[in-house]
Amino acid sequence: MTLLTRRGEGPSFPYAGQPMHILAGQDGAPPGFAAMELTVPAQFAGPIPHAHDEFDEAIYVLSGRLLVAGDGAPAEAGPGSMFVAPRGQRHGFSNPFGEAALVLGLWGPPEPALAFMRDVGAALRADGPPDPDEMRGIYERHASRLLP
Repeated sequence: MTLLTRRGEGPSFPYAGQPMHILAGQDGAPPGFAAMELTVPAQFAGPIPHAHDEFDEAIYVLSGRLLVAGDGAPAEAGPGSMFVAPRGQRHGFSNPFGEAALVLGLWGPPEPALAFMRDVGAALRADGPPDPDEMRGIYERHASRLLP
């Protein structure tokens, strides 16, 4: 059975003060991945570079721009760009630009990813860098590591 979900019809939770809309990954959706749409605020410092050990992550930029980081130099990601961080790979992103970015996030498997995103999204602030001690605790609870 195929499920159709539209923005605003399903559950959402805050991420850096913006709603993160769950499109797939809970309430009877196919179990292989979670998909969420979120707005990354302008001038958002982003999460501290990190790695996840229990899920893979991909971010597709729908509009706006992000600055993405992996093991190399940061790169600008505009509309149509996708970055992927397999389990264990260092990554991070920010939005140092003057406009918000709309992105589609994909995570698999969904259960550990949704739990992590709920906790970290509530702790991230739109108007400044995250508190490193608070982030460390959240990441440790969710089999993830801060890697500045």
